[in-house]
Amino acid sequence: MRCFVFCVASFLAILAVIALPAPAWSAVDSYDDLWDMSQGTVVDATSGALHYSDSYRSDVRDMFGGTYAPLGAGVTLFKDYNSPYYQGGSVQPGYVHFVEWHTPDAVTLRSFMLHAQNEGMNRRAFNRFKLLWGDGAGNWTTIYDTGPGFSYYLHVYLESNVAPVEAKFFRAEFTQAPWTDSRAIGPRVFELDGFDTFLPGTVPEPTALAVWGLLGACGAGLAARRRRHAGPSHATPTSPVARRR
Repeated sequence: MRCFVFCVASFLAILAVIALPAPAWSAVDSYDDLWDMSQGTVVDATSGALHYSDSYRSDVRDMFGGTYAPLGAGVTLFKDYNSPYYQGGSVQPGYVHFVEWHTPDAVTLRSFMLHAQNEGMNRRAFNRFKLLWGDGAGNWTTIYDTGPGFSYYLHVYLESNVAPVEAKFFRAEFTQAPWTDSRAIGPRVFELDGFDTFLPGTVPEPTALAVWGLLGACGAGLAARRRRHAGPSHATPTSPVARRR
């Protein structure tokens, strides 16, 4: 009985600790992650950023912590038209905006965070995001894919752990969503960060491990107690069960 009371009391005490508010973690843009320009990241290719004039243009490097564009430095706006300066017609739904980049050396990617924003009413929105790694010879393998039909309203922080991959070359794709305003088509991306660690909260907390350890110990103790107080065995002296005992 005392063993049972101890187990229940200990279990309730640990539950009380677990119930305490945990430190909040919210997504924020990082400026020292694996893909940040400050780490030596180089953009190799892109479908194109918004470019209406030399003074009114965006830069894909700004989604990796850069501040190169005179228009909204630190934010990337993909192009609205197939060619700069309003040429080539508007980008149509289904068009794949992309950017390819590489790091100075191979890195191990375990998680990523994408921060983007549309303007409502399908202005500057995408409906699919893909992240890929490459071998440097033009062959790409998917790391993460939202699948078609991905939607969000205003800000989106898309965060995910991924199966660890060691690579140097990466590619991100943003599929153009249907739009309602030809002056605001290309997706707006604030930041795309890569990390060599998993996102917080994906490893069992010490308190959770303690609960399982306590349950295991109590179960073993109660089982041993039952064996000590069990009555005589019903097995006959000549039965195999009796001989093993």
